[in-house]
Amino acid sequence: MYAGLHVPLPSLEDGILLGLARRFTPRVEASGPTLVLLDLHGLGRLWPAPEGLGRALLAAAEERGLRAQVAIAWTKTAARLVAMARSGLTVVAAGGEAAALAPLPIGILDLGPDLQDLLHLWGVRRLGELAALPAKGLAARLGPAGPRLRRLARGEDESPLVSAPPPEVFETTLDLEWPVDGLEPLAFLLRRVLDPLCDALRRRGRSAAALTFDLGLVGGTRHRRILRPAAPSATPKTWRTLALLDLEAHPPKDAIQAITVRAEPTPARSVQFSLLDPAQPSPERLAETLARLHEWTAAGRCGTPVLLDTHRPGAFAVGTFDPGPAPTGEAPPAPKAALRRFRPPLPARVALREGVPAVVAAQGVRGPVLCCAGPWRASGDWWDEAWSREEWDVALDAGLYRIFQDRIRGDWFVEGEVD
Repeated sequence: MYAGLHVPLPSLEDGILLGLARRFTPRVEASGPTLVLLDLHGLGRLWPAPEGLGRALLAAAEERGLRAQVAIAWTKTAARLVAMARSGLTVVAAGGEAAALAPLPIGILDLGPDLQDLLHLWGVRRLGELAALPAKGLAARLGPAGPRLRRLARGEDESPLVSAPPPEVFETTLDLEWPVDGLEPLAFLLRRVLDPLCDALRRRGRSAAALTFDLGLVGGTRHRRILRPAAPSATPKTWRTLALLDLEAHPPKDAIQAITVRAEPTPARSVQFSLLDPAQPSPERLAETLARLHEWTAAGRCGTPVLLDTHRPGAFAVGTFDPGPAPTGEAPPAPKAALRRFRPPLPARVALREGVPAVVAAQGVRGPVLCCAGPWRASGDWWDEAWSREEWDVALDAGLYRIFQDRIRGDWFVEGEVD
């Protein structure tokens, strides 16, 4: 016997219904944030009548301020569909699944718009009408999806209930007898907190994508820091180094009375190096290096360049360094012409003839223009720091260059050379 618990809300925080259902049985399957299925086998001694269990589920939902719909049936398909369609409590007797589902609309099966329109053209609008169609005819017209839809309309299960794993909480707390002040005694205490936490992660084959350090201070306040390295890790030494570097840059305002560390778990990193490729740098060493760079450089000067949504040439911001997967053995793309930029652009003097560049003179770039293309004009950011420029591609004896004029100041520059 199965129970479907549904809360007809447009959005619901993940885990609320799972936690509510686990108060009755650990065998719970999540079918989305607003629907869960419960396996009721073995609960006959606690709940001799299905109606009693259903009313208890409704009462538990009302305690959380939720108006729920509960259906109890002998198949999880029937329990799921009836719970989504009918309010209150519905108990489906054994063998009555097809009859209970017959008046429900076919849209409850979450069909695609094309398939639903096709069934409407056939005159099929209820699950009972779909269940009455011959399986061979549906297979001939819809393929394997046809008999499957017929089985769902009859309330038949295609797979057993798959229980959602319980949430794993990785947290360690250390209450200190005497407050500590300074990084040197704190480094010793962090080992006592991080070693058991990382051991628990490794025993479950997990790593930590982030650690939250919640420090209770003597004055009753709390100092919280969240560390997110470039790669997940379950190495205590790495996390201790990152924590000390972060606390050195953001020290607490008072002595520390308690230390609580919570881990955000992630699957363990699996690495298989090639015999022919050089070994890649360790993610743990990379995380330590980035943390030291963040400490040594000014804010916003360490990370990965990220392009901005603007037409301004060369505009970018610095984001979190997050390396992607290693390159595969695919052949590199064919080389194309590229602009080798001069940073900063070279100030230039440009002589015009009938509005077209005729002579360019800059440091290392000088000569008459043999031919040119342009102009290309662009501007933007008038609400902040306005910019406006006019670009030309010019061919000189020394090569092909891109020049532009700052139309606000009237100055000319050589932006780069086309390779």
